[in-house]
Amino acid sequence: MPFSLCNAFPDGPSCNQAVVRWALQTYLGVVDREPEPLPYDQARAREVVGGYENEVMTLTIGTDGVRLRLEVLMRPEIRAAADKELPPDYPPLEFGLLPGDSDEYVITSGGMKGLRGFFTRDDRGAVVGVDLAGRLFTRVSTAWQ
Repeated sequence: MPFSLCNAFPDGPSCNQAVVRWALQTYLGVVDREPEPLPYDQARAREVVGGYENEVMTLTIGTDGVRLRLEVLMRPEIRAAADKELPPDYPPLEFGLLPGDSDEYVITSGGMKGLRGFFTRDDRGAVVGVDLAGRLFTRVSTAWQ
C-alpha cells in the first residue's frame, strides 16, 4: 500500500490522503472511498473514552452522548523546550467507529478529516491504547477529563 508522511500543519494529513489516493488510483486502478462510521453506540463509546498519552502529546477522548470527540495536545514541556515555535494544536475532532471487529475509527471533522486509526486491547479485551497518525498513545485513565 502506498504511504505518505507529512507532519506540516494544517494541511499535512489531507496532503497525505491525497497522495495515497492518487497513487492507488493511478497505479492500481483502486478508488479509495471514505469509510462510513457506525451510528453512535454508547456501550462502545464507554470502552474508548478516557485519557491517553505518549512522550510528546496527550490525547483525550470524550463523548457528549451523541458523538465521540478527541483532542490531541502537545505536552507543555515539549513546547517550552522547542528551539522554534511549534504549530498550534488542532481543535477537538469528531470521529466514528468503523464496522467490523478491528477497533478501527475514522476522523469525521476538522483538519484530520478522513484519517483512520485503531484501538489496541489487552488480553482481557480492555482498550489500552490508540493509534493516531502512526503514533501510539497509551491509556492513562478511563474518565473523560
